[in-house]
Formats: sequence, structure tokens, C-alpha cells
Amino acid sequence: MTLEQILTIEAIVQEGSFKAAADFLHKSQPSISMAIKKLEEEYQIILFSRDEYRPTLTNEGRIFFEKAKSVLKQFRELDTTARQMSRGEEVELRISVDAVSPVSLILKFLKQFFSNHPLTRLQLSFEVLNGTLERLVDGEVDFAITPMHGRGDWSVDALPLTKTVIIPVMHAELIKGRKVTDLILREYNQIILADSSRHTKKMSTGILEGGKSITLSEVSFKKEMILQGLGWGGLPYEMVKSELAKNILVPIKTPLIKEREMEIFLVRDPKKSLGPVARELWDKMSCDLVKSEKIGEKGIARKGKK
Repeated sequence: MTLEQILTIEAIVQEGSFKAAADFLHKSQPSISMAIKKLEEEYQIILFSRDEYRPTLTNEGRIFFEKAKSVLKQFRELDTTARQMSRGEEVELRISVDAVSPVSLILKFLKQFFSNHPLTRLQLSFEVLNGTLERLVDGEVDFAITPMHGRGDWSVDALPLTKTVIIPVMHAELIKGRKVTDLILREYNQIILADSSRHTKKMSTGILEGGKSITLSEVSFKKEMILQGLGWGGLPYEMVKSELAKNILVPIKTPLIKEREMEIFLVRDPKKSLGPVARELWDKMSCDLVKSEKIGEKGIARKGKK
């Protein structure tokens, strides 16, 4: 069995006759007939019924052709990938995103960008603190989208994208009209996201010393625990703006705990060369996000209206 024989079966089914398939494949009709005959003889099966004016698949032929279609799909995907690689275009781009990044804004850009590059697959991973940049310097991703904690410790190129505001919040029922103080906060668990780095020195931000804590690995779990009244912690403003507006969650401000503004960067390893799609993403992402509405600025505007 050869790929040419499978393509011949497909052409006969699609074009409706041996003659039409021969014209479609730019071959002679006898060569088309011979290709099918050899395949049928090889496996001792009949693929096409010749009893009617137009050839039709037998029951064995239908089963064979259904399997053959998956083979052709994989072949064409492989052929497309090889041609794409021969042009220097990336088959895949991998991006690690810090959990505090303004995800909705970033995904909106990525959706539009990769719709213009349908042959390049996007692979996203979500990390926390140093885990985001660690994936980059370890060569596991092509870009990182993250705040630059300890920026001087990383030999990377970084472009500013936008800003986000981290709001310390707790469920309104926990406080019940009392003034929030650092002493009161120590009565409750602080819900903390664990640094997802594996071999880089782990770091933490916004921790209330002397308090109780629960450490998680997912920002969505952190929000849910706070919503369930199991503790308090900092979350991106965009993630909690609805709950703040409905007074389900209340913002926290004490001498030690307050909201923090963070700048978000697009980061790359300067030692790694960029392909054409990666270069375009690097050139466009910062420019396009600067033009769009920044989630961080929403938080700043909110403060100005108090």
C-alpha cells in the first residue's frame, strides 16, 4: 500500500469516476485502474463495485476509506508543517503568563494575532512569580508575560505592555463593619499563591508577617477561597471588580497591607533568535496593548473617584 494509492481512492470518491479521478490527478485512466487493482490484490479485498455506471465503495471499501481519511489528514498536516518550517515560520509559539497579569486583555490580543497566523500553534502556561521567567530562561517557552520582580537578576529583554493593580480583599461578612487593621487580619488566613519556580530562589510579595496563611498554586482557587470567607488576600483588580462593586468583597488597606500597582512586561531571551511570527508578535504586542484600554488604568481611575 502506498500513499499514491490512498490518494487515488480519495480522488475516485470525490470526482465520482475513474476517468474524472485521472483528470484530477493528471494521470491516465489505465494507471488509475491499475493502482486500485494492485491494492485490492495485495489485501484480497474489493474496494469499488464496478456493477454500476459510476464506481461505488463496497462495504469493505467504506471501512478502508474512513481509515484512509485519517491517514491523509495526518499526512497533509505533516506536509503543511514541513513547508512552514522550510519557510522559516514557527510551527508553535510557547508563552508563560504570570497569574497576576491582565489575562482578558492579553488573550484578546493573542486571539487576534494568531487568527492571522493559523499555521502557528499557541501554547500557553500560567505560572506564579519567578516560575514565569524561569520557564523562559530554561528554554521551555519563547516569551514570558510577567511583572519583573528583581529585574536585575535576569538577563532578558523586556518590553512594557500594561499595568495591573493588586487589590487586597476579604469577604464583607468577615469584617461586618469593623475597621480592618493588621491585628485583625492576623486572625484570618492570608491566602497566598506559591512561587511556581523549581530551581530559582522562591520569592513572595505582600505577605503579612506573623499571620496565618494557606498557600495555593492556582489564582482561581485563591479567589474562590476568599469568596467563601476562608481568608483574605491580594487579587488583580480586573478579577474582583464585579465583587467589589456588589460589596461582596471589600478592599483592605492597613499600614502594612495595601494595593500595589505592577507593570507587566513582554519578556524574551536575547540569546535566542526569533522566527518571523515571533518577531511580529514582539514588535506588535507592546504597541497594540498600549493603544488599547489598560486594565491597570481602570484601577487607577477607580481610586481617583473615591
